[in-house]
Amino acid sequence: MSQKTLLMQILNYAIKHKASDIHISSWLPVSYRIKKKITTKHEAGTITDIKSKIILLELMNNNQERAKEFFKKKDADFAFIAEDNTSFRVNAFFRLWKISFVLRRIESDPIPMEKLWLPEWVKKFIKAKQWLILVTGPTGSGKSTSMISILNEINKTRSEHILTIEDPVEFVFTNNKCLFSQREIWNDTKSFETALRAAMREDPDIIVIGEMRDTETVEAAMELAETGHLVISTMHTSGSVQTITRLINFFPPDLQNAVRYKLWDILSWVLSQRLVQKADESWIVGIYELMHMNTAIKSLIREWQLNQIQQNIEMWRKHWMILMERYAQELEEKWIITEEAYKHFFQEGI
Repeated sequence: MSQKTLLMQILNYAIKHKASDIHISSWLPVSYRIKKKITTKHEAGTITDIKSKIILLELMNNNQERAKEFFKKKDADFAFIAEDNTSFRVNAFFRLWKISFVLRRIESDPIPMEKLWLPEWVKKFIKAKQWLILVTGPTGSGKSTSMISILNEINKTRSEHILTIEDPVEFVFTNNKCLFSQREIWNDTKSFETALRAAMREDPDIIVIGEMRDTETVEAAMELAETGHLVISTMHTSGSVQTITRLINFFPPDLQNAVRYKLWDILSWVLSQRLVQKADESWIVGIYELMHMNTAIKSLIREWQLNQIQQNIEMWRKHWMILMERYAQELEEKWIITEEAYKHFFQEGI
């Protein structure tokens, strides 16, 4: 049996059983996350060091230079496309001196917004022409899936040039009404910073940044939003208040006041999300918090009264906003999820 067949067997099992993630590590059996629960498949045996190295090369499309870089840096993020065109986002790392991988399966087709149970007001994103929109949540909360769904709707309805800067590219769009220019860090550009500096010369209408992860990326995104572009990005934050705080804290104290005023001007929406299991255990569904930068919220940011933001979101919940706990309760009332599925998020304050 070839090692390629071994990897394909692993991937095919994940696809067949709708696993969201695959865990591969030397001297351990392969594990899968199915319906949010880890399942270990002992029948396939353990993965030896040699098998791990062969799998690494295959996942990297036999790119020897990139493999050497991985052994030097001990971490790598990249994309892999299986034989049936299913895409996976791969993180390769070392665990107790052993090679390990986590592969996140990317849906082959964009999921319609209504099937994600996105708040109805998210449809306003599709018509947005400028400013900054953020999709936030912890790792594995479905941020990329939501952003792909939103971009797919824009692709159906508008004639725009959409420039994406990603690490890695998770979903390859087919041009419909929009023209997509998708750039991947490492393969197409040196870094987020380099790509963002060049973005203005590439005639974009919409700029999608895979993740806002450092000061340079945040600063460049804010400048692009100021120039009249629509900028959409993600952050690893759990809610609107934490997102605003994190954005400000990217900058040194002497610049934070100026950044706060700039943010007040260019931030338009924050969509925060988590995934919970459906009541019938058939699949998972998102619970969301949506904040729109209306006059009241802008004033709270300008005056740095962030402790009042959630109260204002609740106050304006019939006007384009909703708290995550309220959204979860509404899904519970529709028998879509149970209280047990979501209550721990709010009990633990996460």
